[in-house]
Amino acid sequence: MLVKKIFNNNVLLAEDGDQEIVVIGRGVGFQQKIGQVVAQQKIEKCYYPKDQRWTTLFNELTSAIAFEYIEIASHIIATAEARLDTDFDDYLLIGLADHIQFAVARQLKALPIKNELLWETKHFYPEEYMIGEEAVAYIAAQLNVTLADDEVGFIALKFIEKRAGPEISERATSLTKLIEGVLTIVRHELSPKIDYSALNYQRLVVHLRFLLDRLLSDEYENNADNPFDQVMMQHFEQRYTKAYRCAEDIIRYIEHETHRGSQTSERIYLTMHLQRLLEHMN
Repeated sequence: MLVKKIFNNNVLLAEDGDQEIVVIGRGVGFQQKIGQVVAQQKIEKCYYPKDQRWTTLFNELTSAIAFEYIEIASHIIATAEARLDTDFDDYLLIGLADHIQFAVARQLKALPIKNELLWETKHFYPEEYMIGEEAVAYIAAQLNVTLADDEVGFIALKFIEKRAGPEISERATSLTKLIEGVLTIVRHELSPKIDYSALNYQRLVVHLRFLLDRLLSDEYENNADNPFDQVMMQHFEQRYTKAYRCAEDIIRYIEHETHRGSQTSERIYLTMHLQRLLEHMN
């Protein structure tokens, strides 16, 4: 891998045969010259442009913002990949660096943007939210600029959107809105003061995510109920009346929003989770 262009001490463009490679690492460009072999021990992350559009966007990015934002974005992405045990496409570097630069500029001008999905992001995607928290802390350490909590959510959403591709990203947005709708029903019918840190609440949210993910899947099949489920549901209706009624309202809401039918077994599991939540509150 040979040096083709040096952007600064920590970012350079290398080439390996016909492949151009953006190389990022502390001191990787320091005292390097065009044509020299890249110091492998200094490489932290490599980006391999796979199409001309990425190269064009990267060149536009490097001419518009300081390289420190690219370095910060790369560090955050590397941390996220290790933490989430996944790989993100190289377009995330461009999007995240650009976002961080504008977020810092807005913060310095006291013009932050309110994140309307902050609560949902924190509770439904805790792993990505933690990455957002670490990212904001790292930005503060590198730039001495403390971003608002809203930016924790915005950065987390970058990873949620990219974690499984654009088609899954759209479904993730639908899931978030549906879960918030369900929790609104829960707060209205059971209690407006839910302990969001409680284990039973966390279990409910996880169950809802899996339920809705199945309903929104193209492979979902609404199989026939079995007689045992019908008997169990009648028992729950009599014994856990409040949880059962709430579950029924939730299922009606979900079926209306997704245009998908659900099985009695889903009502059973949902009633169980809601009953546990009620017992914990009492």
